[in-house]
Amino acid sequence: MRRLIDKIVSKNWFMKVIALAFALLLFSYATNTNDNSKNEVNVPSDSETVVLEDIPVTAYYDTDNVVVTGIPSTVTVTLKGPTVPLQQARLTKDFEVFVNLANADLGTKTVQIEIRDLSDKLTATIDPETIKVNVKEKVTEEFKVEAEFSDSSIAKGYSAGTAKISPSTVKITGAKDQVDKIAYVKANISLDEATNEDISEQAAVSVLDSSLNKLDVQVEPETVEVNIPVTRTSKTVPIDIVEKGTPKENITIDSITLDKKEATITAPEDVLKGVESTRVEVDVSQIDSNKTLSLPVIISNGVTSVDPELVTVTVKVTVSKEDSGESEETASQGTQTKTLSNIPISLQGLKSGLNASISNPSNGSTSLDITGEQNRLAGLNAGDFSLYVDLAGLDAGSHEVPIKVNGPANINWELAMETASISITKKEA
Repeated sequence: MRRLIDKIVSKNWFMKVIALAFALLLFSYATNTNDNSKNEVNVPSDSETVVLEDIPVTAYYDTDNVVVTGIPSTVTVTLKGPTVPLQQARLTKDFEVFVNLANADLGTKTVQIEIRDLSDKLTATIDPETIKVNVKEKVTEEFKVEAEFSDSSIAKGYSAGTAKISPSTVKITGAKDQVDKIAYVKANISLDEATNEDISEQAAVSVLDSSLNKLDVQVEPETVEVNIPVTRTSKTVPIDIVEKGTPKENITIDSITLDKKEATITAPEDVLKGVESTRVEVDVSQIDSNKTLSLPVIISNGVTSVDPELVTVTVKVTVSKEDSGESEETASQGTQTKTLSNIPISLQGLKSGLNASISNPSNGSTSLDITGEQNRLAGLNAGDFSLYVDLAGLDAGSHEVPIKVNGPANINWELAMETASISITKKEA
């Protein structure tokens, strides 16, 4: 059998038949391939279009020396082609949309947006196809940072000191024309209302031009640490009454009272520590009857303001007759009224560990009108009466306390003032 096969193969006609068979096979394959290609192009269902939005744009340029503006962050790409590569591109987006400005000169120019790494079976349309860009010189400069906050957020009676910023300067990088416009570099602080404590927080740095427009630049670092001391600048202190001059001979000052007993002063913190009171000065040498005056509140050196600036002062006096100086008779029923002046007021019942003083009447005494039969009044004088205030149960502070009288029987009396202003303080240890 083997010999028969070898004999047939060795024949010349057999080799020709085999060669013809291979030629026919190759022709049939080539024809089928061409027909399939034609069918693929011409069959509408095998060619599609897809629109891809928000495709990022990559820009290639000398980032160390130039800044480029006008490049969109994304574009719209429309792809067209066979379904399989089209759907693959839609799902993987394994192509790149880019702008090549690697060798671009400074200035404004129109450039093409390109695409690469896309299947050669697909066609792409980019919207927009071209863009206008501006290539500018890139510079870096150092600027000092200032704190920015609203003074109205600081509590009344407090003030903000000088801010300490760390780091105090930042590096700003951008197009030269933008950096040249920089007018303000601010660390913006957002405060709660009525802030009365030191401020310490991280703040973002803003870069603005002279019209307060934000500039398109890079800041390093983007945030800084801001510390601002907040100190007290006001406090409330009592208003003291200071008598100036000497009353006229027939005038006894019974009382001097104020419509406001305290004032709020404003001053630097070191000045506030040394100020314990303000004062109103009353010139008693000019008083000849009961008076109501409007007088200024006087402040110490270094105090910048006081509230109120004016107070109403009420002065009550006793006017003695020139012939007797201290008595006045009534015309009916044989009775007489007599005025006893400058009777001291004593303090009683004060708790241990406390000190007390009379702030009004300022001289610690007042007048007493006594009324009775003439023969009983004749021998009475100030020593027959005692005036006192009972401080039992009162603690440190300012108090209005009734003035009480001890005196002889069968005598009526009336005080020039019914209450005394008492200031009680704790004894120093």
